[in-house]
Amino acid sequence: MENKFKIRHAILKSLHEKRSEGTSPGNIDVSEIARIWSDLIETVDSSENKIAEQIQCLENQKEIYKQEEEYYIFYYAITDIGTASFYDQKYLDEGKKRSREKYHEIIRNWSVTILLILAILTFTINAYVTIKRNSEIENLENKLKIISNQINRK
Repeated sequence: MENKFKIRHAILKSLHEKRSEGTSPGNIDVSEIARIWSDLIETVDSSENKIAEQIQCLENQKEIYKQEEEYYIFYYAITDIGTASFYDQKYLDEGKKRSREKYHEIIRNWSVTILLILAILTFTINAYVTIKRNSEIENLENKLKIISNQINRK
């Protein structure tokens, strides 16, 4: 499975856990239900660049959102769509599906290659056998002509 799908799922998991911790009725502050960048990096086992790429994808899918607070502090939180994706294991399933598709593509390509090699080998062997048989037939014809000439001379 491609790593990006695991990272997306891990981001959703981290944000979902944070949201679950702060979901009491009195908690309406974003810091209670969202993670700042450094917290997200600590809870998701991947490089910052890879996490940033996948965050952009999740934001485009409206599964997470980013909110800027004072002093350029960004909070990342999961949306209801993201929560559904997390529970459905959307990205893990998508990653497994793509892995299977790649595996089948590799098998199909190898099958075509093997079949092509077998076809070339079969053609080459058939051509060799045909040439050999034609040569044997010519040799036999030549021997028959020699024998026929010898009989006709007598």
